[in-house]
Amino acid sequence: MDNKTAIEELSYIKEIMQDSRKTFVYNGYDYIFWGIIIVIGLLSSYISLVEHLDINISIIWIALIVIGWVFSIIMSVIGKKKRKASTFAGKIIGGVWFSAGVTMTLIGFVGTTSGAINGVFINPAISLILGMAFFITGIIYGSKLISSVSVGWWAGAILMFYWHGIQNFLIMAFMMFAFQIVPGILLYKKAKREIED
Repeated sequence: MDNKTAIEELSYIKEIMQDSRKTFVYNGYDYIFWGIIIVIGLLSSYISLVEHLDINISIIWIALIVIGWVFSIIMSVIGKKKRKASTFAGKIIGGVWFSAGVTMTLIGFVGTTSGAINGVFINPAISLILGMAFFITGIIYGSKLISSVSVGWWAGAILMFYWHGIQNFLIMAFMMFAFQIVPGILLYKKAKREIED
């Protein structure tokens, strides 16, 4: 492949991305919903440990994750019906978050039940994945705010990798609120404005 062909192909890809980005509007529902259910799970875990409650926290987590996946699948089906055509940017972002979701689910359940991953490292590992997913999403969506959220996820991961206390549940809950729910709300407001214009 010569330089001219490579430049033409890159230009074509850039044009597709720009056109796709113009027609792609993300409403942030998934960020908000997943953020809320994960905060519920984190606070439940923390409270059950501090108060020495005799409850099976795994059942709560399984229920929350199943609810989250059902919600995401329903929203995806509804979204496909509403959109006349799927965009390139939408497909990439959908792929990034689907693969990140599957990876986090496997780390959380298979990683711990198999004994391969110590439970204390679940939160920082998931923070790394969220940082990567937000960074890619921000680039594709053309949002410096969304990309910059990844720095918070990565910084939090470093903190939790070194600090192994139960306070990690609270740190992760705060991060979920600040770096997922709040950006989700901002995206929702932005999408609402774009749809109204």
